[in-house]
Amino acid sequence: MGRESFHQLLQRYLDGQCTPAEERLVDHWYHLLEGDDQREISASNLDVLEDAMWQKIHGQINDVPHMDSNHQRLLRSRYVRYLLVAASVALLVTVGTLAYYRVVCYPVEPSFTAEAALDSNIVVLKNDTDRRMDIILADESLVELYPGAQLQYPKRFGEHGREVRLTGDAFFSVAANKENPFWVFHEGMITKVLGTKFKIKAPKGNAKGEVIVYSGKVDVFYNVGRRNMVRRMLSAPERASLTTNQRAVLSAKKLEETVTENPLPVRDRVDAIRHETYQDIPMTSLAKTLSELYALEVVADSTLASITFTGDISGIGLFKQLDIICTVTDTRYEVVGTTIFLKNKH
Repeated sequence: MGRESFHQLLQRYLDGQCTPAEERLVDHWYHLLEGDDQREISASNLDVLEDAMWQKIHGQINDVPHMDSNHQRLLRSRYVRYLLVAASVALLVTVGTLAYYRVVCYPVEPSFTAEAALDSNIVVLKNDTDRRMDIILADESLVELYPGAQLQYPKRFGEHGREVRLTGDAFFSVAANKENPFWVFHEGMITKVLGTKFKIKAPKGNAKGEVIVYSGKVDVFYNVGRRNMVRRMLSAPERASLTTNQRAVLSAKKLEETVTENPLPVRDRVDAIRHETYQDIPMTSLAKTLSELYALEVVADSTLASITFTGDISGIGLFKQLDIICTVTDTRYEVVGTTIFLKNKH
């Protein structure tokens, strides 16, 4: 409200033309005055009272920002404290979740340590013979331990992880249990499965280790140099997810995924490879057939759709079959990762 509007309001008050709300407002302003200034409003002293009331009103108005400023600073201070507390709680939750996910979900060693091998519940078995040694674990999983290999395992598995430690080579046929995964800790790698058949080559030293999957699905984690807690929390380990006839090879800095050296037909298609005689089958159709037989991705280039194969490739391995097919059709094949590509020779 400007000074002119304020003057008009007081004049209407004297003339009895104010609304009840306006009268209460003027009475309120009037009672703000103290001492001699608190005289009855009349036409004779209107100018004096108007000045006094105006100054009083503006004095309160000027005080309000000061009070609001202090109040706002207090609110900001409280808000900052609440924000810091909330941020600290969020950070703790995030760090805790990250620590659980990266440290607990991705262990670097079995829950039993090397010293725990002295525990009566831990079995340390080394194959000093010249033939494979069969071991039946507590969950009825089968381990074929190769000559010179060593296996550490508990007599009884826990409810949250079946763990063993391997040095050397071994074949595993793991009993399926979705609620309790099976972990194999070996040189530079960790293999996690729910139930499948696979072979591990885990030689000591700098020799390349391998995980070869014969059936099912296996996750292999790169475990070189992952003892540092900070490093573990900052990044998840490199992982290779393998299925039938795929393998992971440990190199100096990573895991390399590829096809096994001797892919085997899937169990329900074993008889099919004994009767593989084809007559003018398009290369694209042949690639699809081989994919189904070996549970691998075999892809024929679209330019090979008009090329056909005729021949008998029964009873031999996949790569020998591919050699014959490519010789007859004047084509070639290439293995890239876990995929086999059939291409034109030129």
